Amino acid sequence: MCERCQGISLPILRRDRRKLWEIPHSYHCAIVGTCFSPEDMAWLRRKLKLTLAPDAREYDVHRYFVEQAGLSGPASRLMHKRLDEKFSGEVRRFARETGEEGWRALWEQALASGSVAAAFWALASHGCVSDDLKLRAYADVHMLSHLMGGENRRSLRENQNLGRRCAELEGRLARAERSAAERLEEKDARIRELEAELGQRRAAAPMRAPRSASGPRSGRLLREVNALRRRVAVERLRARTAEAELDRLRRLLDDAPRTQRPVGSESEVAPAPRDLGGQAILYVGGRPSLLPFLRAAVESRNGCLLHHDGGFEQATRCLEGLVERADVVVCPIDCVSHDACLRVKGLCRRLDKRFLPVRSAGATTFTRVLGVLGRAGEATPPLSAG
Repeated sequence: MCERCQGISLPILRRDRRKLWEIPHSYHCAIVGTCFSPEDMAWLRRKLKLTLAPDAREYDVHRYFVEQAGLSGPASRLMHKRLDEKFSGEVRRFARETGEEGWRALWEQALASGSVAAAFWALASHGCVSDDLKLRAYADVHMLSHLMGGENRRSLRENQNLGRRCAELEGRLARAERSAAERLEEKDARIRELEAELGQRRAAAPMRAPRSASGPRSGRLLREVNALRRRVAVERLRARTAEAELDRLRRLLDDAPRTQRPVGSESEVAPAPRDLGGQAILYVGGRPSLLPFLRAAVESRNGCLLHHDGGFEQATRCLEGLVERADVVVCPIDCVSHDACLRVKGLCRRLDKRFLPVRSAGATTFTRVLGVLGRAGEATPPLSAG
């Protein structure tokens, strides 16, 4: 944040919404920093055909758009349109409320669920919300930016350590898998040799020869073949165990949130995500470390992510309020208690909400769910949470 938390005077409230350039300039730093992602900035630069200096920093881009936000021009109009499309669901929710208590409750729910970016834009651009509530939201966002900075640094370190550990284990398991495969091939070759030798001896032995003539040699060969077969079975079991562990680690790598790539060149265009049409997705339970990734995935598809931990850290009344706000409820059954899952299912049935239990709390599974929920939308670059 680049502005101090201080009293901000607003023009006389109107019944319609404010355009971005009509919002007091003191809010623009918070709006740009919270509601626009690096991908949004890259998209705006492409649309506006802006060229950055070779030594330009992210701060320079941020400062430029903060300045443009206060001017009625092509840049601010495009920025306003982007925010309205990105957070259309939350804007509609705030528009349905008609009083200060309702708006305050929506903001409190956004803070509890982590959907601050969408709610902050809906509140800041609302024509009837009071100065006091807007200033309170501004102060909350200001403090969250400090908290999120420390949390992002910690998460980045954890993800880097996890990536290194998984890469190390994947390498070790790959080497073990190759070694096991080589040993299996050696054992199979030896079995084939012994079985061929045994067959030749049996064929060469005269039918009238006493059984004892070839018995000792044949018996020894049979015992050796059986012993080797048992060893091969053990080796194959070990190989299957190694393969299962390798698959588990690969899934762990897939589920680990990827750090955000730096914004690429002006010509780089990411594939278009599927449009959720402003739906609110409530995610109950799951892994706290994945929430930033999940929120970015939902908001990149024109949706809004709500979250409840599924336990007693958040009140049951809060859960019911979140289910009522949601269009779809997703519940990963491996990271939430059975009782919580049943409670959520019952609330969804009572409130006529779509309930989607999923087997895994992984990011890959959640992305597949969004693909099912989404509908093909206009091709735009992906976004992430502010």
